[in-house]
Amino acid sequence: MFCPDCGTQIPESGICPNCGKPAFTPEQPSAPQPETVQAEKVDNKPKKKFSLTQGKIADIPVGSKNYSALLTAALVFPAAICTAFDLSFHRYDFWFGYVVGALAVVWVCFVLPALKLFHPAVNALISFASIMGYVSFVMYKTGHLEWIYQQALPLFVLFAVFVAIDVMLISYKKVEVLTILAALAGEAGIYLLAIEATHQKGFDNLHWSPILAAGFISVAAVLLAFSYVGKNNKNNRGQ
Repeated sequence: MFCPDCGTQIPESGICPNCGKPAFTPEQPSAPQPETVQAEKVDNKPKKKFSLTQGKIADIPVGSKNYSALLTAALVFPAAICTAFDLSFHRYDFWFGYVVGALAVVWVCFVLPALKLFHPAVNALISFASIMGYVSFVMYKTGHLEWIYQQALPLFVLFAVFVAIDVMLISYKKVEVLTILAALAGEAGIYLLAIEATHQKGFDNLHWSPILAAGFISVAAVLLAFSYVGKNNKNNRGQ
């Protein structure tokens, strides 16, 4: 056996007596390529699954907790006062159910999304169900008003759908305020069209609602444009 560098014969120790280098260099394990490491990281990343809940009470921001507590307290007061008055001075056909039901709907639509305990889709379904439940209660209490089924019910359903959409947008953390305001403006325009169409029993004889709807939809377009420009500027500054 001879040294590969100087050609000197190497003894059994395996080290060259002339240059002191070993006869063989142990092979080092090859380092993984960056693409392989990146692929492994991507493959090993856990996939996010759909969950009905988003977090716990401890994870709620302080601002959301304060807002929820103040609005809840503000809703409890009129509910308690109306219930006490109605139970004290009336003995039949209690009316406090209308007030308590309306306040409960307000709590579900404006407090529950701020807590962000449930998935946005779940919050939207809960809000829709609460509104339709309250409408059903009103219809049950005033069953002799058949016009509710014919004219008011479609408007109530459309309103519940819009509230469900707004709740979903508010529940998502990545949706900006301008986008939510744009959605509200667009919904207002559509709702005005629905009101006149319901009154006129069709879309053939619309007069005032298209003008107002065009204004609200224009405002929605401007707000979306501002939101888009602001997002682009923020991304450019980040780069």
